[in-house]
Amino acid sequence: MQDYVEACARLPAAARLGPLLDRVIADPRLHARFVNTLSRLEYVGVRKILKSRRAERLDEDGLQHILDEAAHALRLKKAAAALAAAAGVRGSAVGTFADDATLAGGAGETYLQALDHRAEEALGDVAAEMHGEVNYLLTSAAVEVRAQVFYPLYDARLKARRAAFSVAAIMRDEGRHLDEMAARLGAALPDWRRRLEPLLEAEEALFSRFLTAVEAALDQPDQPDGDGPVPHA
Repeated sequence: MQDYVEACARLPAAARLGPLLDRVIADPRLHARFVNTLSRLEYVGVRKILKSRRAERLDEDGLQHILDEAAHALRLKKAAAALAAAAGVRGSAVGTFADDATLAGGAGETYLQALDHRAEEALGDVAAEMHGEVNYLLTSAAVEVRAQVFYPLYDARLKARRAAFSVAAIMRDEGRHLDEMAARLGAALPDWRRRLEPLLEAEEALFSRFLTAVEAALDQPDQPDGDGPVPHA
């Protein structure tokens, strides 16, 4: 999986991240909304795990994954509230995941929903009863590859700005999750690389669209964010 992380770090979306994060972090109000978007994405991840995994296949590691992602959502939500308060904005301004409380939050959720659908399309010849489980593995692997590029860069930017919080613990958890996905994919799908690699290509394009939405929201910070209604799944 490390090869995939390194390849992802060399692609155009990763190159856009540094300048974008610098713009976000420089404005505490926008930063609060961006961190709230990250919290929303972690929450959506929890929701998808709960919906995709059947009870008879859920083990201790699976429960830990759910717990970790929920803890990430809560930690980021609290960080967003603290940033808002420090900027003189009421914490309730980022109290929910509504469009005006996030920075391109709708577009972020669209990114995850579209990635989930692309993974499902890759499973046409897999037994229907396995789709939920294998989709979970493929989608999670693609997201965790992205996380291993995004969170280290974000944490470095936070340290450089002497921010009051860190995402290092989240980064470590996501690295452990990626190792787990690799092991589980190997056991569930002999040809998992053939299925994952096109999904990673799709993820690059989808994540780039999300970054474009964030950039547009930065140019119009007082406007609601997102790609319109987001289907819940």
